[in-house]
Amino acid sequence: MIVSCGLVFLATALPAFGFPHLASRQDTGVVIVAPPRPTNTGILPMPGSANPFVAPGANDLRGPCPGLNTLANHGFLPRNGVASFEDIVNAATHAFNMDYDLASALAAFGMLARGNAFIDKVSIGLPSDLVPPLPGQIDGPLARGLATHGRFEGDVSMTRQDAAIGDNRNFQPALYSQLLDLVSQFGDDSTVTGPRSIVNMKVMQEFKFKRFTDSQAADKQLQYHVGRLLLSYGESAFTLNFFANGTDGTLSVPTMTSFFRDQTFPANWNRRSAPGGLSLIGNDAVNVLAAHPVLPGANNANGVYVTDNTAIDTCALYSNLAGDNLPGVLLNTTGVLKQNVGFLLNTIHNLFSNCTVVVPHGPANV
Repeated sequence: MIVSCGLVFLATALPAFGFPHLASRQDTGVVIVAPPRPTNTGILPMPGSANPFVAPGANDLRGPCPGLNTLANHGFLPRNGVASFEDIVNAATHAFNMDYDLASALAAFGMLARGNAFIDKVSIGLPSDLVPPLPGQIDGPLARGLATHGRFEGDVSMTRQDAAIGDNRNFQPALYSQLLDLVSQFGDDSTVTGPRSIVNMKVMQEFKFKRFTDSQAADKQLQYHVGRLLLSYGESAFTLNFFANGTDGTLSVPTMTSFFRDQTFPANWNRRSAPGGLSLIGNDAVNVLAAHPVLPGANNANGVYVTDNTAIDTCALYSNLAGDNLPGVLLNTTGVLKQNVGFLLNTIHNLFSNCTVVVPHGPANV
């Protein structure tokens, strides 16, 4: 839900009066600790009997990422949608067989960008009274959650509209229908004579370019700088690699629909047979982009797309995400918060260890 000014006050008052355990956490902080690396990294059926699907309740938070929503709906993440760094790393590595370093870096960026790194909590949706603002409200009066536009969430999503022109949080059937139309044109045949129902690279190449051209024309506030561009194309690579059934590596329309529309694991689905890391996702994202090259940039006030003078590579991605998109005030901290910020920044850089270290220098309260 959208938090009003009254609820902001309530969110800060409740821990002190109604929930003393939360007050203690907010006073002392929670030291973030890296969870152990998985030892079983092969193919596994998911979700298993211990993690049945339960539809989110009225107060459970969900956001623009179908993968995170699916993990919460099956209890790999807390079902209320408020998770810790450790929760996200453990869930992504176990359920999707995401590489540990990739999962850790994405969780760290999400926590720093839209969570509360002092108490180790982030909402996968909109703001929650379970995630109060940082001490002293140094990044504004809200810990805004991953569904809040900017920093983490951005334009040219696959199944969500740009925030400036529509619903950027909930599944959009019309956008998904466009993807299915392209599967019928460019997908692989499931049988010799049957309909095209296997999603492949060509489908993603055409769909992502259509999403860009449509957003650029409709959204005068379009922001598509290098970090967002590569994350946006990375969505298609993630879909091809982490939603595909690990038994044969193919992504069928029913399987994709289960994740995107229903936000649940498909029947008889297995996670991938080996961890998927940055090189896998990066290479496929570049392949999707190569069919119809798009340069980083943004629309000006007249809706004209103005390109940036920016390279498209992993170090540019790292610099934009960890430097431009994180608030500089995170460096002006002490105690547990400073310790956690340092840990999370190091975790991000660990994924980009060949790149020069950058420090957050973005604006606060955005």
